[in-house]
Formats: sequence, C-alpha cells, structure tokens
Amino acid sequence: MSRGRFRETRLLFAEYESSRGLSDQTKARKTTEIKRFLRYLSDHEIQDIREVRAPHLEAFILELKEKDFAPSTIRTAHSMLVDLFAALARSGRILSNPVDLVEITLSEPAGVKAVFSREEIRAFLESISTHTGFGVRDRAIFELMYVTGMRLGEVARLELGDADFSLDEVFIRSGKGRKDRVVPLGRKAKEYLSAWAHKARTWFSASEAERAMFLNQDGRRIPASSIRFRFHRYLKAAGIERPGLTPHSIRHSCATHLLENGADIRYVQELLGHESIETTADYTRGVAEGLKKMHRTHHPRENELYPET
Repeated sequence: MSRGRFRETRLLFAEYESSRGLSDQTKARKTTEIKRFLRYLSDHEIQDIREVRAPHLEAFILELKEKDFAPSTIRTAHSMLVDLFAALARSGRILSNPVDLVEITLSEPAGVKAVFSREEIRAFLESISTHTGFGVRDRAIFELMYVTGMRLGEVARLELGDADFSLDEVFIRSGKGRKDRVVPLGRKAKEYLSAWAHKARTWFSASEAERAMFLNQDGRRIPASSIRFRFHRYLKAAGIERPGLTPHSIRHSCATHLLENGADIRYVQELLGHESIETTADYTRGVAEGLKKMHRTHHPRENELYPET
C-alpha cells in the first residue's frame, strides 16, 4: 500500500473516531498513536494494511514496552488498534479483524487487577435489557464470562455445539496455550444462553453453515472488538465510572468472588485454565488485601468503635 493509501487509512480512522464523540484530547492522543503504528508498518516493509496479522500487533505493543513507553501511552496505542481495525472491518477494507485473534496483555498499575465489586457486576449485568435479540445475546455473553471466567477471545470463538445444556457444561476449544477445557455452565448463564441459542439466535442466523454461537447483525460471528465496545456501553449505562475496568475484569471478578466465597484455589485454577497455581495465587493476594480493608473498617481495635475497659 502506498503512502497515499496509508493516508486513506488515517482519514478513515479520523472519521470513525469523530463519529464516537470522543474528546479532542483523546482524539489527538490516538492520532499520535496511529501515526506511530503506520510508521512501524513502513519500517517493517508492510505496505498494505490488509497484510497485518495478530503477531504484528503483538510485536508493535511489545516494542512500545521494550522502549519503556508509559503504560498510559501503551493503553492508548492498544485502544487505537481496536478502533482502527474496527473501522477497517466496518468499511469492508478487511475481511477478518486481526485484533479478534489475539488478546494483548497490558500491565495494570502496581500489579493490581481491576475487579468489579459484587454490587457493580450485578448492576452491570442488570443494565442489559433483554427485550431485544441484541440484549439477549449480550446478557448471555457477559453472564457466561462471569460464571465461567472465560476470556473475551474464548467467548468470541465459541461454537454452537460447544454448550451442552443437558450436562450444564461449556467446552472451550484452544484456550490460551492451545489447551481445551470444560467449565460448568451455571444456572443463570444457562438461562440466558439457552434463550439465545434456542430462540433469539434464529433471528440473526443468515446461514445454517454459520456455526458460531454468537452472531452479529449480519448473521456472522460477532468479533471480539464488538463485544468490547458493547461492554463499555453497558458499563456507562450501569453508571460505573471507575477507571481500569475492561472485559478481562469480568474474568478477574469471577476468580476473586469464588475465592472470597471459600472456593478451593485448585478449582479456580482448573476453571480459568491456568497452567501454574502461582498464576491463580495472584487472586488470593487480592482477596487478602480486601480482607485487610474490611478488617480496618469493621474491627473495633482498628476503628475504635468501642472504648477499652
């Protein structure tokens, strides 16, 4: 792709960002990052935006990390990539979205994972109206993520036959590390997933050949970028403005709330598909911090509710 065609990409991106009602400051930051990304492509002799694949996106973010760019800059660059390829897919410039095929891990401040409180996750889920087919689908997606701890990419890749309603199980194919696993469906997730799979999905299905569980308005597999966009829409609808919450926070919340309720750490490890229990143990440290906060707030020795005798 020539410099002129890259100019067309920049213009398309600018139009897409303008349509979203972003602040001038946010648009300026993302414009800086798209220029950086397009220079990266040129430096690596990628002349056509259609040649970009998931490994290129991973390498770009990794390069930013290796050059010690600020975490806020890296998050902006990641957000820019999501928006850029969503715009390209929407306009028909690309047939498949490389962002949907990889989850780029971004570091969280001070190693702390952004987790919903139980009240927040309830408000988030209940903000999704199920009076439309879109709502039934979205409620099923996010209930499933919260109950099973599935990653965004795993949900997007789910096939119609992967949910066994008779056994209350979901089969996850080629999760992280290319490993399969089976997770329990759960009562609430089953309720909404069944309503979607057995009824609402037929309103979207354009072809019997499409076996994706979750479909977009065109009857094709819903991309992860669309799920991410709708996540933020429902977050706003629920009045939750705390920074740092992402679709991956639902997975963090699943693990944290299970451990808070006394679940065995090895069960949580199996549910999330962690190879090492040390990865799961990170959640126990978060639970411990929560207990400390509760202790400081409620214990008489900490808040001096009662005088000493």
